[in-house]
Amino acid sequence: MKLLKKLTLALGIALTFAITCQAANINMLRIDVWPEGKIPGKDVDQIKDKTGQVPQSRNAPFMQVYLPATKNQTGFMIICPGGAYVGLATGHEGTQIAKWLSSNNIPCAILNYRIPHKPQAALMDIQRAIRIVRENAKKWNIDTNRIAIMGFSAGANLCARASTNFDVKTYEPIDNIDKHSARPNFTGLIYPAYCDNIGNEKRWKGTPVKKGIDYSTEFKLADNLKIKKNTPPTFIVQTQDDYYGNAAIAYYLALKKNNISANLHMFDKGGHGYGIAKKGELVDAWDSLFLNWLKHNNIDGNKQKK
Repeated sequence: MKLLKKLTLALGIALTFAITCQAANINMLRIDVWPEGKIPGKDVDQIKDKTGQVPQSRNAPFMQVYLPATKNQTGFMIICPGGAYVGLATGHEGTQIAKWLSSNNIPCAILNYRIPHKPQAALMDIQRAIRIVRENAKKWNIDTNRIAIMGFSAGANLCARASTNFDVKTYEPIDNIDKHSARPNFTGLIYPAYCDNIGNEKRWKGTPVKKGIDYSTEFKLADNLKIKKNTPPTFIVQTQDDYYGNAAIAYYLALKKNNISANLHMFDKGGHGYGIAKKGELVDAWDSLFLNWLKHNNIDGNKQKK
């Protein structure tokens, strides 16, 4: 029994030491998306809340950056938590994802974009965030041609809009950062919402699939998503029992129509909002599939040029 206790204690100390070393090898930064006093788009969103008022933004947008120590030049991932454009699920769709990616040597940042009901302001925020990463690429040893974005639910919708509206001028340039391109090189959509015509960003609650509905209408892409030839390659995950499930299919079909490289993983069960939690379903494999996709596209920087 004493030997078992000693082994347990030793294992605990070793584990604590490993976690400490891992944390020490990840540099964390907080970066404001906009200079103080220069946040654009305060009046672009006029969507009213339940009281009939246009809500004020709950947060000044910022990025929580995770930079793992590596000598290799890598890509970079911007993470957009979901929350129906009302809140931000920065735990299981933010911090957990950032720790997972950075532990796999993928630099990343959680984007705290503007809410509530600020979809156009949020689009400004993600465009600016992409430009900030490119501005810091040399300092962070980042390849500017491997900038990826990923989002969950409403955050995935934001990523879809950023991937199809990157050439839209959403705000007036503020400084040299805004000289950079806002186009992401890769996009990950994890249980996306509001991407189909009957569930776009103007609808805040999911609409169950109706029996007898015309599938040509059911899978029509939302009007604010303009797929074009340089829309980024995309990885999509959704489940059949997700009430937003048609969003993934609509976006995938539009990508396929335009010959854009796309991976659609549609699982039978899992619902919505699971993050990387394990539900005992086949959808639990999505994170491994996604990580393989990122490595295949060298976001982790392991395929160095000779």
